[in-house]
Amino acid sequence: MTSTTRAWYTVALLCAMAVMSYLDRYIIALLADPIIAEFAITTTDVGLLIGLGFGLVYAIAGVPLAHWLDQGQRVRIVAFGVALWSLCTASSGIAPDYPTLLASRVGVAIGEAVLVPATISLIGDLFEPHRRTLPIAVFMGTASLMGSGAFIIGGLAYQFANVLAPDLEMEAWRLTMIMVGIPGLILAPLLLLSVAEPARTVAHQAETEDSSIRAVANHLSAHLRYYLPFFMALGISAIGTFSLISWSSAMLSRSYNMPLAAAGSLYGTAGLLAGILAAIFWPAASAWAQRKHKAYLNMLFMAAGLGAAQLSMALIPWAGSQAVALGSIAVAIFGIAASGTLAVIILQSAAPPLMRARITSLYVLTGNLIGLTVGPPLSAWISENLYSGQDAMRSTFGLLGMVLLPTVFILLLIATSGYRKCLEETV
Repeated sequence: MTSTTRAWYTVALLCAMAVMSYLDRYIIALLADPIIAEFAITTTDVGLLIGLGFGLVYAIAGVPLAHWLDQGQRVRIVAFGVALWSLCTASSGIAPDYPTLLASRVGVAIGEAVLVPATISLIGDLFEPHRRTLPIAVFMGTASLMGSGAFIIGGLAYQFANVLAPDLEMEAWRLTMIMVGIPGLILAPLLLLSVAEPARTVAHQAETEDSSIRAVANHLSAHLRYYLPFFMALGISAIGTFSLISWSSAMLSRSYNMPLAAAGSLYGTAGLLAGILAAIFWPAASAWAQRKHKAYLNMLFMAAGLGAAQLSMALIPWAGSQAVALGSIAVAIFGIAASGTLAVIILQSAAPPLMRARITSLYVLTGNLIGLTVGPPLSAWISENLYSGQDAMRSTFGLLGMVLLPTVFILLLIATSGYRKCLEETV
């Protein structure tokens, strides 16, 4: 294989891992109702599985793991992470109680925390600077699509598990967990056997660059006007993002009396179509900005996308039919994808080469420490305590959208001027 072919093969394999990562991450949300029924727990308890059990650990583990990635053998670390999260997902299918299921989710979180920072770091060494936007967009686009696609695949797996479960004398949700954990145990050794660790190639100005933790802190401090509002916006907007992803299928099932698998498939299909359009539109918009030498427009594009997403969430309580609700969800996912794609491009364009993985890990940290840790349990709590009835989650989406819209938009506008200054210094 040529070097270009090897580079794209590596990206394809990392994308396949991203597919399994998001499937293993969100399968709990799809299976919430049967888990609630078997363990006699609440929606908020399932929110804690997604938030505290996964999101908090995922966010905290990302920073030290990213430091390890900047110094160590990234391919081996990724393979270990994939094997760990896959094994823990499969073991969730035999969890005897809620605490054991929670412990399994902790293992999933630790394993998955390596993938995004490792991928951004590897792409930085596999591609020349002017060729990095496309592979980053492909990987992040895959991740964005799987925010919805996971529910299609998970719904199909759950339907198949329902067929097999009686013969195997096992609950369908448990069999589903085992099934979705197996592919990662194949991908991990495949990565080790077929991908060599690329040489770390850094820009000329980075040849003598200090890459210590103190240097990273100094860089962030020097550009606080960019990083602080930017990371705040990412974290706060992620509350709505992860709430929508985690509870949309449950909302459709409860508000419109749909079977669980059908609700998951419809949500996944609407989100997937919106995600495909977004995966084309947002990278194209970013590439246009780069050609015009106006990279700072990426920040404004992201503000527009997230604004559209949060406005759509605010309107969901007034969706009189499942078709209108699905349309609102689709618009929201299209807007959310701007963050998933453009945030990494924004960070990569301004971060010093030897700090990319750690600064990217801060993106993962803020999004997950605030969004994933807080979002799903908070929205579940609001739906159970501030609202009631089958439309409680729908009303919760509306409340979140109305609060997040002005907050995130203002923060991103503030971050834009600091980002422009950081770009000027990088060039």
